[in-house]
Amino acid sequence: MEFRQLQHFVAVVETGSISGAGRRLYLAQPAISSSIKKLEIELNMPLFHRRERGVSLTEAGEAFLLHAKQILQQTSDAKLAMQAIEGLDQGKVEIAVPPMLGSYFLPPLLMAFKHQYPALGINVIDTGTRNIRKKLLDGELELGVVADHDLPVEFESGQLMREEMVVCMAADHPLAQFDRIEYSEFLKYELILFGKGYYHHSLIEKISHQESESPKIAFTSNLLPLIKSVIRKGYAISPMWKVTIQEDDQIITRPFVEPFCIDLSLAWRRDSYLCRANQVFRDFILEEINKDKET
Repeated sequence: MEFRQLQHFVAVVETGSISGAGRRLYLAQPAISSSIKKLEIELNMPLFHRRERGVSLTEAGEAFLLHAKQILQQTSDAKLAMQAIEGLDQGKVEIAVPPMLGSYFLPPLLMAFKHQYPALGINVIDTGTRNIRKKLLDGELELGVVADHDLPVEFESGQLMREEMVVCMAADHPLAQFDRIEYSEFLKYELILFGKGYYHHSLIEKISHQESESPKIAFTSNLLPLIKSVIRKGYAISPMWKVTIQEDDQIITRPFVEPFCIDLSLAWRRDSYLCRANQVFRDFILEEINKDKET
């Protein structure tokens, strides 16, 4: 069994066809077909059901896929481990964070890290906590910030912060007269939300289910300045993390009568090797957070 055969097999599974795997790997279709056939002969069992419009895994293929992915991941981890021996003269940190956290909580920590490790690059990926969780599970990311509740057993994590969701509105909005907002009152007004995959939607789902009322979603955007502008001009309201609203935003915030708080953690896969740059970044961030808690 050869390493490239495993690569070909996984590529066929992920693209759904021999031709798709060929395009991904820049190989001719017959080369992929021959590789898979040899693998099946060696294993003495078919891995795919062949159909006119692609392929699907057999029961044996489903079982083999888990082993193939594990071997490929371990090979990747081994390469990273060898690269880490070279030290920290080069490398890049990659972390996925929700935009509200990335804009207001993370920058001081990033600047402090960069000051201490000037040779390392930093790539910050902006997406929702649900998407981050999936990318970590799929092995597409090594580090990401996720919501603490119901963390998968595959994750290890370190807590970063607890944050409250508040209702954000224009200064002259009718809800501004209240000190706290009832869920039923909140649902009477048009909303602007981040797209699917953001933690916003967990709150909306909870409120809607509890009040048996559908939300009035007028706008959807992942652009934080646009969301704030829509709120400020009174076209819609939005639930947002309290940390994201600054004094010069000209936006009023009110807590819910029934508070909605989330705990956010830096997470990584338990059985996966982190590249040296990400290891150092993880340790630095968690150490800084613990320092803040102690003071």
